[in-house]
Amino acid sequence: MSESKRPENKLVAERRKKLSALRADGFAFPNTFRRTALADQLHRVYNEHSSEALEATPVDVSVAGRMMTQRVMGKASFATIQDRSGQIQLFIQRDQVGEEAYQGFKSWDLGDIVWARGELFRTRTGELSVRTCETSLLTKSLQPLPEKFHGLSDQESKYRQRYVDLIVNERSREVFRVRSKIVQFVRSYLDAMDFLEVETPMMQELPGGALARPFVTYHNALDRDLYLRVAPELYLKRLVVGGFERVYEINRSFRNEGISTQHNPEFTMLELYLAYADQMVLMDLLENLLCSLTKSLFGGDELVYQKQELKLDGPFRRITVEEAVVEY
Repeated sequence: MSESKRPENKLVAERRKKLSALRADGFAFPNTFRRTALADQLHRVYNEHSSEALEATPVDVSVAGRMMTQRVMGKASFATIQDRSGQIQLFIQRDQVGEEAYQGFKSWDLGDIVWARGELFRTRTGELSVRTCETSLLTKSLQPLPEKFHGLSDQESKYRQRYVDLIVNERSREVFRVRSKIVQFVRSYLDAMDFLEVETPMMQELPGGALARPFVTYHNALDRDLYLRVAPELYLKRLVVGGFERVYEINRSFRNEGISTQHNPEFTMLELYLAYADQMVLMDLLENLLCSLTKSLFGGDELVYQKQELKLDGPFRRITVEEAVVEY
């Protein structure tokens, strides 16, 4: 029976037993192994190198990551490890790493964090791999990974165990990367326009800036209730009054209301204020921001969001709130 089909409690018990054995042998989660290359770097740099070229000029590398696949055979085995950039295959031979290390490798489980050192080569199928001469277990994984061909398919599990989803789903990891790039771009765009990024209080005496039910907390030193902000609007406007004519905040706000995939009680939003301008100026600013962001991140003015094709090339259609309500 494959590992993915066996009862999870039995799998966890077996892994805990292995961990107990490691501790009994003096295993202390080593932190002395260092990585010299990432998987994606190796593929990009040596993707065009032939097997002969790699043999003529040996490339010694140290890699580390989570073991995602393992094929244990007689005297030689394969494993695939995954780091933050991608995956690389390890080729492990008993005669190269030694009997003790090879037996240790055979007892490792999918999800374990491992380290390996060796030379790059190509297998008979042409896959770039590391011919391992040293290897070590760094961290023992007690929980089994989801079945590899289906990953984490349950939507609720994805939300409740986001870390598991990130391990097995490259698309989920890419969403995190794109989000980070979006935030970086927005900051650089506004900074270039002489906006000042600020931080305003998250705990407020009176919640304001939006019509929403706030979360209530208690401040022991002040002996009073305070509210998590529903919006940073009032404090940002006070900064404008104080003389900061262009301010913005990429802020966390909290609204104690419904929850769904479309509405999160805790969320991030951009709020900015610009003196000596009206709504038309702000519309121009945001339109250019969105168009520039799309070109910078996606290399053009088209993208797909929630299975819908969007074209952000401007100018955007501008309608009043009343017209929007009537039309949509």
